Amino acid sequence: MAATPIVTNQLKKITTFVYILVLLYLANLISILKFQWDVIPIIVNVYLFVFSFYLIFNFSLIDIQPLKEEYRTLYPRMGGIFLFFKTRVFPFMIIYLAMVIYTLINYLDKGNWPWYPILELLDGRFTNTVFYSLILLLILKFNRRPRITLLLFVAGAALYFLIYQLVFYLSLSGAVMSGIKFFQIMIAVMLLVYEFLADKITIDRSKILKSVIGGAVIGVIMYSTFVGSHMLLFRFAPFASYQQTRSGQILLRLGYSFPLEKFKSLVTETSDPYLLYDYIYYSRAYDRPSMITPAEWENLILSGSMEVSNIIAFYLEILDVTVSYNQIISYAERRSIDSGEILLNSVYYTRYASRYCEENVRDMIERYRGGNKYYKIWIVRVIADSKNIAAVPFLVSLLTDIDPRLSQEAYAALARITGMDPARDLRDRINSPAVIMKFNEFYRDSSTKG
Repeated sequence: MAATPIVTNQLKKITTFVYILVLLYLANLISILKFQWDVIPIIVNVYLFVFSFYLIFNFSLIDIQPLKEEYRTLYPRMGGIFLFFKTRVFPFMIIYLAMVIYTLINYLDKGNWPWYPILELLDGRFTNTVFYSLILLLILKFNRRPRITLLLFVAGAALYFLIYQLVFYLSLSGAVMSGIKFFQIMIAVMLLVYEFLADKITIDRSKILKSVIGGAVIGVIMYSTFVGSHMLLFRFAPFASYQQTRSGQILLRLGYSFPLEKFKSLVTETSDPYLLYDYIYYSRAYDRPSMITPAEWENLILSGSMEVSNIIAFYLEILDVTVSYNQIISYAERRSIDSGEILLNSVYYTRYASRYCEENVRDMIERYRGGNKYYKIWIVRVIADSKNIAAVPFLVSLLTDIDPRLSQEAYAALARITGMDPARDLRDRINSPAVIMKFNEFYRDSSTKG
């Protein structure tokens, strides 16, 4: 005697829905590649919810109890597992597959396709529909009154969404994040097994124990598969490829410190500030000393764009790393030619350069005289950040410069160094004799005290 064709019967009920879904996928594909219509992906996403919930509703109507006897008779040892797979695992596999296809299509025009959506899916992103469907299944199992079912579903979905957002908001990492991943899988499987075993809401220790064991075993298998996939990618993917760097980031976030050694090479080879941030953050989190040498730091800060150098200067400052003064000052001089405004907006690079001012103020003044307008302004700001009193006479001489921007920058620098604002106090011009006298008096008094 053949088993009741559960899967076939259920697929017949959703045939029309599947055809509509395929058409929507095609429309989404055309939209992504040709027209960039944002509304199409939203429509497809909404339909996926409808499709998933309808699928779960149909499977929830299956009367499992008589089927259990039938499958136990046909398959004495594996009957229960076969029935569980057909009635509970299979619909969630369809839902997950539908979400995978949607995600692959939706990110077709983005960089690093298909690895970006694949790795995000492996990381547990874009799979909320599966968990919402599980919540619906549990509620339908134990309460079919429409109003109560709707209220319970909305409440359950809202609670899950808040927890999901909270995890990302807190930016958890390490063993805690690994625990959350495993716990999420285990709870989902445990609830699914218990829903399959229990006919009504009761406290049955035997069924609860089976559910916990099933959830733990499958949780370990799924978590190991997830982590193992990232380990294989990190080890065997091409060096510095997206799949290698992203897998390394995910493994570090999950509490695995072994990628740090290779991550250091990724940082020094690519000069990527985001990878550098991860390397520094997780080196500290896992109490591992940074292995980047001063020479490598120098190469990092000088090999990229001015924007990247500004970010790297921030790390140099907080880690108290010293690199060559001549390289720092010369690099700024070169960048002032092609990236002048960006140089002026590079707050961290300016602040880092200021640490060299006290010993090299004369050299900075000499470079100022031969630099372009952007470089001159930058030198003044470096001196302002250093608060070097020895540079006051030089800055005072700039107050009468014919370029009003340079004189204003010089006045702002003097105000920072001296803590004075004589132009405001005297209600006078910034380059008036009285204002200049105030700054000169401050310098004389400071020199006398020194």
